Amino acid sequence: MAEALKETMSSAWTGVKRGLSSAPPNDAYLAWNAPGVETIKSDEEEKTQQIKDVMERMQKRNFDLHRHAFRATHVKTQGIVKGKLQVHSGLPEHLRQGIFAEPGKTYDVAARYANEPYLLQRDQEPGPRGLGLKVFDVTGPRLEGVDESVNTQDFFFNNAPSIELTDVDTTLEIMSLREKYFDDPAALGRHLKLRSDMIKQHAPYMLPDTNIISHAMYTQSAFRFGQYYGHMALFPVLETQKAADDKVKNDDPSCVLSDWLFDYFAGKEAKYEFKVSNDVSVSHRQCAHRNQIQLGTDPAHHPTEDGSVVWDEATSPYQSLGTITFPAQDSFGQERRVFWEDRMSLDAWRGLAAHRPLGGINRLRKGVYPHSKKTRDRINVSKSEDVRSVDEIP
Repeated sequence: MAEALKETMSSAWTGVKRGLSSAPPNDAYLAWNAPGVETIKSDEEEKTQQIKDVMERMQKRNFDLHRHAFRATHVKTQGIVKGKLQVHSGLPEHLRQGIFAEPGKTYDVAARYANEPYLLQRDQEPGPRGLGLKVFDVTGPRLEGVDESVNTQDFFFNNAPSIELTDVDTTLEIMSLREKYFDDPAALGRHLKLRSDMIKQHAPYMLPDTNIISHAMYTQSAFRFGQYYGHMALFPVLETQKAADDKVKNDDPSCVLSDWLFDYFAGKEAKYEFKVSNDVSVSHRQCAHRNQIQLGTDPAHHPTEDGSVVWDEATSPYQSLGTITFPAQDSFGQERRVFWEDRMSLDAWRGLAAHRPLGGINRLRKGVYPHSKKTRDRINVSKSEDVRSVDEIP
């Protein structure tokens, strides 16, 4: 009864916000290349190079500490799992885009859970948690300059619907501060408090420090979705996932998050709904805990250039696309971990044209991710690859 009342009130409030909003109708989806969807600044390339240089120096600082080169961010692996993505049957026509073009189709997938920060921190340190997803045996036109034989599509998710780095300018400022106070997180925190966007910059450290298996995951930035553009998200489906929300305590092991994932996957499966946001007629109860997408209708309400803006579900509700299932397995096998950390390459800019990354944060990734990979490979004397089959992963 209480849950039904809560659902009714939530739906009513959504309706009120929708009625007060100046956004176009929820189904008036805007074309991904319409004027105003993307706005590229003249100095963006120069600042991207500066960010690449800063992040390379931080990678080298990590090597000095650990004698191993890691990614520039999402350094600490918490678990790696393999599973299946099944596209929902009966998808409406406007959702049949990219990898979701064929209703009912099933793909092999692999995912890495990780802490987002650039340091190997104890799990007692709150902060963003991420999930990198690789989808295999994907067909369709690729982005420009990509080998047509590449048959994968990569997505990156974090457990917050927005990113505090905001845009290229803010990213350069924050990354420069992280480098300057690399060995003194407390000093970094003090300087972040002096910024005009202090609340935004501290938001990631206020995320729940709980079992990652219970977290919803968001792309944060926008992507082309066939004719349209939107945000995507993964929502836990199973009650066993949602109930596994233990909070990290001071006396827990420093690697407790990977321990919890290992214990969970030792005997249980995990399931996520893949979503894009859209039709407000779908209730929150139906949308929650799904794999979904949000579709944009207006750059003023659904921007790509400011990654810190959370798209309001009243004007861009989530729509369900498919379900990802990870069966019970060893989520922290050392052979699999080493393979992923030293040989796996993920890059959303090597995917389908139908899922083109959009906005300043994603254009920045186009330069930063390959540079991070090259730096890691050079220092570790290893070779990251476009793994073409899930069976190549231990």
